[in-house]
Amino acid sequence: MTSLRSTLLAVGALALPAALQAQEGAHEGGSGIFSVDVGLSVWTWVLFLITLGVLVWKVFPAIAGGLEERQRKIQDAIDEAAEDREEARRLLERHRRELAEARKEAQDILAEGREAGERLREEILAEAREEQGKLLERTRKEMDRERERLVSEVRREAVDVAIAAAERLLRERLDGEDDRRLVEDYLSSLESR
Repeated sequence: MTSLRSTLLAVGALALPAALQAQEGAHEGGSGIFSVDVGLSVWTWVLFLITLGVLVWKVFPAIAGGLEERQRKIQDAIDEAAEDREEARRLLERHRRELAEARKEAQDILAEGREAGERLREEILAEAREEQGKLLERTRKEMDRERERLVSEVRREAVDVAIAAAERLLRERLDGEDDRRLVEDYLSSLESR
């Protein structure tokens, strides 16, 4: 930037005397607005070419460099955005995979829970059936014992009744053969029951 300023000042210093000389020439014998001064035209072209040369030599490369730098920055930003978009796509894909895995794990856990619940249900049912079988068996045994006890009591009572009947018959008739046979038949029928 400093060299550009110094160059422009140098060009201005060269152009100032030429511009002053051209102005003096216009005042001295110029015929008006449409008059052509060759000296002024030459100096104008010289200044134009010098200015154009300075612009091409110093200013245009700086502008082109700035434009190239800007283009590079824009391209870098585009590339970085593309990389970011690709990274975001990869992250999204990874998150989708992780979400699918989490869903599968949740389904597996639910399935295991169902299976465990079913196993527990079967175990409880098996235990209940086993307890029911044991209870029925105890009840049957108790019923058998109670029946045997009742049969035993009924037999005792039947024997007592038979003895009482026999005693009564014996008191009334001691030698009746028919009575004896009747008591014996009764006793044998009680035993067969």
